[in-house]
Parts: sequence; structure tokens; C-alpha cells
Amino acid sequence: MILPYDGAVPSRPSEVDLELAGELDPVEREGRETLLPSVARSVLSAKTPVPVRLDPSGFQDLTATPAAEDRHAGARAGDVIGERYVVEAALGHGGMGRVLRVRHSALGKVFALKLIKSTIATNQKIREMFYREARLASAFTHDNICSIVDFGQDDAFGLFMVMELLEGQTVHHKLALGGKLSPKVACDILWQVADAVRFIHSRAILHGDIKTENIFLVKTANQRRLVKLLDFGLARPDLGRTEDIDGTPEYLAPERQDGAPVSQASDIYALGIVLFELLTGRVPFTGEVGDVLLAHKLTPVPPPSKQVAELDERADALIARATAKDPGKRHPDVQALLYELRALMSMLGMDSQGGRRRAVAPEATRERRDLDHRVKAAAEVFGAVPLPMASCDAAGRVRAANAAFLEFLGVAGDAVGLQLRDSALPDVYPTLFADLEEVATTRRPVKRIVYLHEGGDRTIEAAILLSPAPTGAEVTAGEIHLVLHPLRAIHG
Repeated sequence: MILPYDGAVPSRPSEVDLELAGELDPVEREGRETLLPSVARSVLSAKTPVPVRLDPSGFQDLTATPAAEDRHAGARAGDVIGERYVVEAALGHGGMGRVLRVRHSALGKVFALKLIKSTIATNQKIREMFYREARLASAFTHDNICSIVDFGQDDAFGLFMVMELLEGQTVHHKLALGGKLSPKVACDILWQVADAVRFIHSRAILHGDIKTENIFLVKTANQRRLVKLLDFGLARPDLGRTEDIDGTPEYLAPERQDGAPVSQASDIYALGIVLFELLTGRVPFTGEVGDVLLAHKLTPVPPPSKQVAELDERADALIARATAKDPGKRHPDVQALLYELRALMSMLGMDSQGGRRRAVAPEATRERRDLDHRVKAAAEVFGAVPLPMASCDAAGRVRAANAAFLEFLGVAGDAVGLQLRDSALPDVYPTLFADLEEVATTRRPVKRIVYLHEGGDRTIEAAILLSPAPTGAEVTAGEIHLVLHPLRAIHG
């Protein structure tokens, strides 16, 4: 069976113009930055604007032309967006649009609201991506992820996304003011960021633009260092292979230059660059865009220990592995990077919360080690089991699937964005979606027998079991587990 899906993960939309004219005076912040800073240059920012088409199907160009300038009015203080968010001030702008300080008219609570540029938002494909990713992102709850609380479209101002308002500064700003961080602080920040990335990867979301400008140090009442990962979950349509590459060149994995989509491996590469920057105060490669890109392809990231006295060689090894030119030689996932980072933090006398290492009873240490083993073992067994297995929602959107399931459907890549409705499975299982809805509603399993034609006179009889995920499941609660089990071959 063949599924019309290539397994590619949506990449970020190409943009040339990163500057948006602000109509409000930025709010005074006493040297602090609020929520989102200006986005650093992208690869395209150094190029002459040229038309870039999404695909041959007739979607409009993303780059602005005289006929495609922003059609929506600029928001001013006192304007109301989405019938409930009153604009108070401008906070900044980024590649996707302007960020405003707003107050909910009924609740009186202050939020940050991002208006998506109409040159991006008027494209239907991007709009669909925006709503899909916004729904997923708004459902996330993680201490190190900036919460998305609302999203929608305003007739006057276009697409918008509402986020929690953060007070503090970006790591990029802190490095610019004070230089490199101590190894303990650097590891603590990376631990929190990497755990956020691990979390979104487990939910089949990729970031695609990890950099110190998207890492925010939150000012907290108890002075605890709290890090928030910003600017993920926005529309990233698959533009295919184009002559232009979108991304921040100082953090761009070398395979991205060849047209490869955003992946877990490219996010891991960016995490390695971020750790180098935290430890040394600068990114490893600087200069003209072309020179930076070439260095990422050809030059190994230098060991930070050559610039930081008494830095343990484990930091060099971690960064070297995370930034390997071959994606296959990097950490297989962020959890593996966290294991290596934990060893480095332990050597520095830290626990995973960034403080000094606390005395831990041998029983607790053994229990934590056993838990880590069980989690990793479960992922390995699920991936390698020969029976097709998956987890999906009641509408048939696959959230996780093992290799056997993807092979069964004829899918290349991974489960990101996979819809059972687009596969050939409903052809042999006509009641699939009715059964999914029944399992989601009644929380009782359903078993069906299907027949799979293999060509010639050979047919496979197989059982498909749909069962509700346990209510206490951390990742798949509310989803439906699907297992296919071949029973026998029928001839004639």
C-alpha cells in the first residue's frame, strides 16, 4: 500500500524582509527585553529579493511585491484584536511578524500577541500549517516552553497568536552584555533548553531555529534561573528544494544547505552550537554569510576547552558529537544528548536542576538509573518490534509509529503529519474512522479482521486491534493505540 506522503518535516517559510516598520514606540524596559527580540539575520537577509514560489500549484509568492504588501492595518495603542485583546505597546518584531503587549479586555491579564505578516499569512498552505501547529503548541505544558494561550484571525489585523508575557532577557542579549557564561551556568541553561526540545520532539514537533535569541532568561521572584524556549510551532510549509535557504546561518546544520528539511538531527546540531556559544561567548563561525555556511560544511567546530581554562574535555566531546557534519554521527535523539550532558554536570558538582549536587541515597540513584533504562528500552523495543504499531487521535492523525507501521503503509521518513485518511488503509478497513471514534468515546478496544492482497493469488488475513491509551499515560493519553497482526496466508 502506498501513502501519498513523503515523510518530510515542514520547513520554515522563506523570507527576505526581516524588518517590519513599527508604529508604536517600544515600551521602556530598563535594559531588559520582553518576550521576543528582533530575529537575527537569516540566510536570505543578505540576498537581493527574488520571487520564490511555493510550488507549481498556484500558491502566491512569499516575497513581497507591490501587489502583495501587507493589507491589514498596523495595530496601534487602544486597538482591539480578536475582539478581546487591547493593544498597549509594541514589544518587538521577528521574521514572522510584530509582537505587541496586549491586555485581555475581560480578564485584565497582560499577554504578548504576535501578529503574523500578511505576506505570509495570506498563503493558504501556510495558514493551514499555522492553525495545525498552533493547536498542537497550545496544548503543550512544559516549564521551559513559552505557553501559547490563544490564536485566531482578526478581520482587520489578520492571523495572531497570544503567548504568556515574559520579563527578562534573551541569552543572546546577556552574552552581548557580559560575555561568556561559567560552565555551570552554561550547562544549566542548555539542560533546560534541551529538555524542552526533547519534549516537543516527543510530540512530533521540530523547532528549526534554535539559537540564543530564541532562549529567554525569565526574571523570577525567587531568583531561580528559569529558561524558556521561544518561537516554535509556527507555520513551516515544505518548500522543497529551492535556491534559497531559510534559517540563521550561524546555527544551520550543513545538510540544510543541501535542501534537507528540519529534523531532530538539525535541532541537535543547533544545540551543540548554542553550548559552544554559552561557554565561549561567541558562535564558532562568523563573517559573511557564504563564509559561515562553508565553514559549517567543511570546518569542525573547535573544542571550547582551547578558549576556556579548566573546562572538562567532556564538553568538547559533547559538542563535537552534536555538531558532526554527518547527521548520522550525531546523538540519535535529544535524550542521548541529555545523558551526556548529565555526566558533564555531575563532574561539575551539579544536579539536573542546575544547583550543586545533592547527596543521593544509593537506592534513589539505582531507581533513577532503572527508570532511565526502562524509558530508553521502551522506545527501542517499540521501534524494532516487527508488528506494525502506531498511536493516533480519533481523527486518524498519527502521532507516533514504529518502522514496521511506516513500511506497511509505504511511507518514507517518519510519522510527522501522517494522516490515515490519506493512506490506503481505509480501503481494506472501511470502518476505521467509525471504530476510532467508538474507542475514543467508549474507551473499549475494538478488534477487526482485514484481508490484504499481496498480488497473484496470495492474500494475508490480519487482525487490527484498536485500544485506548491509559488515562495516566504521559505522552499518549487521549490517543488510540493501533496494532496490526498478520494471522495467516490464504491462497486461491
